[in-house]
Amino acid sequence: MAADLKQRIEKIESKAALMVERYELLVKAKTAAELRIAELESQIGRLEREIEERDREIEHLRVVSVLTPDHRDVEATRTVLSELVREIDKCINKLSV
Repeated sequence: MAADLKQRIEKIESKAALMVERYELLVKAKTAAELRIAELESQIGRLEREIEERDREIEHLRVVSVLTPDHRDVEATRTVLSELVREIDKCINKLSV
């Protein structure tokens, strides 16, 4: 009977040791998971700030592209300026005579 009781105690001790070992592994895994969560939350914040910055850049580029004249506008402006210069030259010639 004493031997049977001793075997039961040893079995319980080994199971308890196994449970403690598993618990420690779970605690380590939980700690690692919490660190990873904090890291990912930090990364999410950084990426959200980056997205906001990119959105501002896109908006600025839209504004700039609207304000930037295209080739046709430049040519039209040159034509108008050339006409005005010719008109001014004609006026100067008339005044000189």
